[in-house]
Amino acid sequence: MALFLYLASLATADDPGYFLSWQQKKDLMRLGRIQDSAGTWYDVWICPGYSPPARYAKAHLMEAGRDFHEYIEANKYQSLKAGSKACFNWALQECGLGFTVRGIPRAWGRYFSVAHERTKRRVFGWWLAYPWALMESTVESAFRGALGAAGTAGGIASGLAVVPAYHALDSAVAGTWNLGVNTFALPIAGVAWNTAVSPPLALVGQKPSQSRVDGFWVTIVDSGRVPIARPPSPEDAALLSQWGLLLLRETQPFEKERQAIDQKANAQEQEYQRALQAARNDAERQRTRLQTEECTRIQLAMSTNAWIATVLEQQPDLRYDWTCNTDISRHLQKQGVSVDDIQRILDLLRTYQSPHALAPSSIRSKTDPLRRGVEVIGESAVDVLDEAAP
Repeated sequence: MALFLYLASLATADDPGYFLSWQQKKDLMRLGRIQDSAGTWYDVWICPGYSPPARYAKAHLMEAGRDFHEYIEANKYQSLKAGSKACFNWALQECGLGFTVRGIPRAWGRYFSVAHERTKRRVFGWWLAYPWALMESTVESAFRGALGAAGTAGGIASGLAVVPAYHALDSAVAGTWNLGVNTFALPIAGVAWNTAVSPPLALVGQKPSQSRVDGFWVTIVDSGRVPIARPPSPEDAALLSQWGLLLLRETQPFEKERQAIDQKANAQEQEYQRALQAARNDAERQRTRLQTEECTRIQLAMSTNAWIATVLEQQPDLRYDWTCNTDISRHLQKQGVSVDDIQRILDLLRTYQSPHALAPSSIRSKTDPLRRGVEVIGESAVDVLDEAAP
């Protein structure tokens, strides 16, 4: 007991030796930091201080106020309008008009062009080409109609209900979190812990030095982040307020111009991204269509070409390999094929590596209207992400 009283008496003195001075005790409990005689600040990790939680609570109280204030700001309702408009645009333009209204005629044109080609070449069973195309077109039309109607209804429902509900709740949720957790719960917990830990450490703690800094429990505060040892006086606050008004007044024209530049740049960027995405989607759809038509054309040619039939029968292991590029190029050069056409032929060989890979018996099993209808739905479903994506 006597030893404790002796230590306490030493701790209560503004002692320049082992124990913290009165100013250091106050700094530790108020800021969770200590400043030595050389002006170096030491941050004690487990001491939150009283001032930082208070500042944290004040900052998030203002943040909560800004969250709830969004309900009377025009920007929130402009965002709601833009979100709903995007949903309506996707529902009506992309899904309804693009995928359904325009997609169905494209499907009919595609299947009937193939039927026309089969009829023109008099492929075996050609008299069934148009009824078969009618079946394919009908199945895809029904699929696109049902999916397009569902997508259009979902997009409209999102524009009318989902987007408004989100904008109605997002600010309230953020404001409630900032008010309940960040403004009250966390600061109160920090103050309670600081009350339990800082006074004992201030009573018997040793003065800090750079040799006893571990970089984790105790760290040296960068000079650019040195805390204020005492709050500004009322006179300082008055001067700083005037200085702030001067800064506001002098920089106002620049801030307005900066905001205008940012708004214009953002609008241009959004327009560019929309145009770029639309161009990419359109190009990808065209590439897919061309690849499908090209493959169909090759298959049709194979079905009427006697040379291909001979190759399929006599050379079952015929397959392209890049190691024979030189021999292929040399052989084509002897036939007078141009360099550009040789390169194109090599690219085609890499794509369609073997006649066996494209032979009708190899690329699909026997079919019937039901099986082909399922295939048509699967092929049409691939277009959903490209044609109906927002």
